[in-house]
Amino acid sequence: MITVLNTDGQELTPCLPHRAWREVNRFRAVWIDEQTIKLLYNPFSFRDYRKAALKRDKYTCSWCGLPATTVDHIIPASKGGSDLPVNLLAACSECNTKRGNRSAFSYFKEKAHSAPNIIKLCYRILIAKHGHHQTNQKVI
Repeated sequence: MITVLNTDGQELTPCLPHRAWREVNRFRAVWIDEQTIKLLYNPFSFRDYRKAALKRDKYTCSWCGLPATTVDHIIPASKGGSDLPVNLLAACSECNTKRGNRSAFSYFKEKAHSAPNIIKLCYRILIAKHGHHQTNQKVI
């Protein structure tokens, strides 16, 4: 088991090595030593970020305009996307599931005809992509 420290250095629930590597590879944590990682974010903030994104988008799916109950990562978490509101869109369960792990731009081309606000959606995709690009440049 790997010891997990929060941003203040307090110990959280330990995790398995593959989970620790995933957090480090997604730039969410850093290795302190061979058995310890320190998170670079507050894992309990995602709930607040999710609520903020849903409220900002008026609980309306950014892809199709139906009521939204989930949030979709513009840059998927599996590809290094953050959990910050700038990388989240309100989404209905169907759109969130159908998009899966593919790029937001490719799904945008498919859903552009039904997006309730195509300009806002395009803007959010570009802003998230720009922020992700900047973060990756700093890390490399």
